[in-house]
Amino acid sequence: MDTRSIVYQVLFAVLFAMGSVSFVWSQSEAESVIALSDVKTLEELAKVGEQLFEGKGECAQCHSLQGSPSEKGPSLAGVGAKLTREFLYESLVKPDAYVYLDFTKLPPVPYVTPMPPTLLAKGEILAVIAYLQQSSGQLVSIELSELK
Repeated sequence: MDTRSIVYQVLFAVLFAMGSVSFVWSQSEAESVIALSDVKTLEELAKVGEQLFEGKGECAQCHSLQGSPSEKGPSLAGVGAKLTREFLYESLVKPDAYVYLDFTKLPPVPYVTPMPPTLLAKGEILAVIAYLQQSSGQLVSIELSELK
């Protein structure tokens, strides 16, 4: 057996192992996600919203709920108490409808990265809004019947 053959076998084994690890990680991650169809309470809805905010929605790549803005986007700390659910919904569905300014700079300037269109479905957007409201200490204004 030549050296090249051994290298290919080792490379194949490593790639196969990485694929297996990825599959196991994805499978265990999927088990911890609550499906919208399984949501029975507003607390569960907000939990789904948190999972979407951190995961599929990719909101946390640019936004924080801790109060510190990033170069990419404003902090969303308290936003669920400051803005109506209709405004939050429109901001997610039509992110280019508003120009968001970074007021940590003088004069205020638009954020470097414009907010991209969401990849979330309507029910998922409502779950994110529920999460933003709950994390702001507000009552969730989404009705579970709206998810249907």
